[in-house]
Amino acid sequence: MSSTDGRPRRSWKKILLWAMGAAVVVFILIQFVPYGRTSHSNPAATNPFKWTDPQAEAIAKTSCYDCHSNETDWWWATNVAPMSWLIQRDVDGARSSFNFSEWAGVPSVAELSEAIDGAMPPFQYTMIHPDAKLTDAEKQALTAGYGASLAAMSAASSGATPEPSPSATAGSTADATAIIDNRCDSCHPADRALGFRASDAAQAQALIDAMIQKGATVTADERQALVDYFTR
Repeated sequence: MSSTDGRPRRSWKKILLWAMGAAVVVFILIQFVPYGRTSHSNPAATNPFKWTDPQAEAIAKTSCYDCHSNETDWWWATNVAPMSWLIQRDVDGARSSFNFSEWAGVPSVAELSEAIDGAMPPFQYTMIHPDAKLTDAEKQALTAGYGASLAAMSAASSGATPEPSPSATAGSTADATAIIDNRCDSCHPADRALGFRASDAAQAQALIDAMIQKGATVTADERQALVDYFTR
């Protein structure tokens, strides 16, 4: 069929079919690229992180371990390019950053807290794994449990035993409430801190350390009042 000026009229149907055919050919060709398919491995854990908080460990395994450990779930999409390229890049980068299966002492509590308050787990992961998206309560539990585990590992390596928290008193509880109301609402609602309860003193101290590293100012007496409040 020709146009009014005598030139052949372009067939959009043929162009569409040609483009689809070209896309299929490209898709088939990129499957022969080895990156993203031949590097799948889950080496044995050489120095696994030792969790002392089962809740925090469960959260980490759901939201972090797929990339930040040697327990990656290499599901079928990890063998199909270009998805396989993106997944391999994310796993390689995550493991090189820190690996719960090959623990090297990082990140700090503050670094972990900053990461999960920011872009971790990343959107492209939670889009496929919606159960990995962290709620505020899970972020708090993960940070506190991670800090307590770090403290326990440090104490174990030095042969020390974390000091137990003394029983909370009415005065320390009142002081802690005032501290939280006055100091904790600049980064998050005070209710979030008021509702937190630690399983032991080490977990409470780890959370307080994380807040101090973020810029909070706490005296020794205030620190003890907070530990008492969080463990009452």
